[in-house]
Amino acid sequence: MEFKKLKKSHKKQIVIGAIAICVIGGALTFATTRAKYKLTQDIPLVRGTINYKMPDLRIVAINTSEDGTNYTETNTVPTSGYQLNTTKSICKIAATDTKDEEITIEYKEGKVNILGVTKKGTRCYLYFDKKEPTGSDIILDNIIVKEGTPDFSKVATTDEGVYKVEDGMYGGYSYYWRGAVTNNYVRFGGFCWRAVRINGDGSIRLIYDGTTCHANGTSTTDSIAVASTKYNTSYNNSSYVGWTYSIGSQRTLSGTSSDAKTQLESWYNSNIGNNTTYSSKIADGKYCNDRNVQSGSSWTAVGSSFNYSASTRRDSNSPTLACNSNDVYILKVGLITMDEVMYAGGKNADNVSYYLYNGQSYWTMSPSDWSGSGYAGIFRVDYGGFLGGYYVNNTYGLRPVINLRSDVTFSGGNGTQSSPYVVQ
Repeated sequence: MEFKKLKKSHKKQIVIGAIAICVIGGALTFATTRAKYKLTQDIPLVRGTINYKMPDLRIVAINTSEDGTNYTETNTVPTSGYQLNTTKSICKIAATDTKDEEITIEYKEGKVNILGVTKKGTRCYLYFDKKEPTGSDIILDNIIVKEGTPDFSKVATTDEGVYKVEDGMYGGYSYYWRGAVTNNYVRFGGFCWRAVRINGDGSIRLIYDGTTCHANGTSTTDSIAVASTKYNTSYNNSSYVGWTYSIGSQRTLSGTSSDAKTQLESWYNSNIGNNTTYSSKIADGKYCNDRNVQSGSSWTAVGSSFNYSASTRRDSNSPTLACNSNDVYILKVGLITMDEVMYAGGKNADNVSYYLYNGQSYWTMSPSDWSGSGYAGIFRVDYGGFLGGYYVNNTYGLRPVINLRSDVTFSGGNGTQSSPYVVQ
């Protein structure tokens, strides 16, 4: 993208895709841009009712290095394979040749954002270091991200590929697999896993697939669950939908652990947490136990029946990765959510073709309803791939979900069943 001089106008709002306004000051975005340009005129910008003028700013040099020591000047911002050297990259006030401490330089998805420019005569110098491709880099290089939004009113029975969606918990965008995909197998910790999505922070969310890697549509005796358990033994209070709960409270992030949480964490500690090599590759993941109730209803511990918000999203075909901050658990291991099952291709209809089906029933982490007659409900995926709410005192499988750190690397594989990605 070439930057052109913009004529000064005080009567018309100018919307520029490459320029955003932060609360404190201006922000410029550069993507594979010619380096030595200069905005020689003030550009009128509008943020709500606050007018703000961007001072002139020049990118003096863009430099790349293969070894972190020797740099070569270039005229483009690298699109991938590099990381911003935040120590060397700097913006100065030309008149004094001093660093402007108010300016922040960010680099993500091949774009540089320069935030907080308030002084004329600002000059920026950018430095990028070559980095070893991470697991998420390798995966994204091997896939084509689909445009648009799939039809969530239908189950996904074919390989629909990978889509991109805003990530309400991690920020940025998440990339998720949908349907009968065959390129999301990962080998880690002596087990096979399927990649559910790449989170907005670059960590990789995996769901357990057993001791061996299974083909899609396979109903197998090799369990994809590590335990069979009631979500909660007690069921006659709506509080029992909580991953942790306190009787009489709609939500809590502490309190008493559910039976599912206790058993799942026991498995994790015995198989991954007790191995320093394995555990060092696990991120503190964000898991949503959404206890919001549907619009028009009120939460009660033992009163009238109501549905939780996840039921509304399933029925209205509108999954989301956003979550009430009071329902977000920071964990090493958790369960898949109803929304993630929908993104993967599940619905309240049988689906024996998508990658989450294995002919076995297992719990999600998403509350479904309170019956009013004394039963709390949680969503599960059943033996036919059907996504529905079931009482917490039923016994179903636990299918662990973990998050690999954003900096993990692979030693081989291409993501197929016969050659899964192997975590180094």
